[in-house]
Amino acid sequence: MNLRNFAPIGAVLFLLATIDAHAQWSVAFQDRSKQDLNVVFFVDSRLGWVVGDKGIVHVTQDGGREWLPQNVRVDGNINDIFFRNREEGWMIASGARIYRTQNGGSLWDLVYQLSASSGSTQNEAPDFYSIAFPNKNLGWVVGTHGRILHSNDGGLSWTAQESGTKEELVHLKFVNDRQGWIVGDKGIILYTDDGGRTWERQNSSVRSHLYHIETRGKDTAIVVGEDGIILRTSNGGDNWERVAVDTKETLVNVGFVGNHGWIVGWNGTILRSGDGGKNWVEQESGTRANLYGLSVSKKEIWVSGAEGFVLKYSGN
Repeated sequence: MNLRNFAPIGAVLFLLATIDAHAQWSVAFQDRSKQDLNVVFFVDSRLGWVVGDKGIVHVTQDGGREWLPQNVRVDGNINDIFFRNREEGWMIASGARIYRTQNGGSLWDLVYQLSASSGSTQNEAPDFYSIAFPNKNLGWVVGTHGRILHSNDGGLSWTAQESGTKEELVHLKFVNDRQGWIVGDKGIILYTDDGGRTWERQNSSVRSHLYHIETRGKDTAIVVGEDGIILRTSNGGDNWERVAVDTKETLVNVGFVGNHGWIVGWNGTILRSGDGGKNWVEQESGTRANLYGLSVSKKEIWVSGAEGFVLKYSGN
């Protein structure tokens, strides 16, 4: 997702080309075009993708030692990418387009595009921001004007589900085929436990833009957003509690492996938790660039962001 759609970045951002040898974060890759890299996604310890503006896609098959460009023939910004396994994946790009691959990204087919209404302005044009498939057949996409689209045939066809809002919906996460959350603008959190037939608005107690949600089982979830907002629930969203942190930076992404969690955000912000998200401390990232993408595994943590950089963390 290109976060410049929601808030101005401001001054030109930069990332330190070198980081102290003893630092826990290091620069693993930089795209030559220096376009924003919005998402990094690893399907296993060796195979991963990083995608961004201007249709940029790079793939690694050796755990990030080498990143090779893939020509996906997408003339726009790539907002999200999701793989179920090494072969089957989906990608969403600006212009409300959904792509699908069945051969590990060697070839992407446009399977759906939502056209703008006749006479609509550029600001009114539809766009998608997040895609998820909890199993091979069932998928969801969310985007502008409260849109939720659902597929039950592996992404070949899509139908609308009623969200009950016109706010931007930015990110979704499903725990299983039936239970999922969506977060978005003005503090909106939507919840379903019937596969999206009905979406219930939960009380976040905030009005800020929420960018990402990560689940830890059926009952526990973490949400991050602008102004340093971290929200946590341990009862399926019946109550959302604000987690106190010493930052007001916009927080964009959150991920967990076991009880260990990471959050990334603007101006090089990286937070880490060792207790399931109850407490967070800031790590030195070595950059003041905006950070967007996050992929978490047991051995390595990957982050992507502005200026085409990918960071890697291999510490304990």
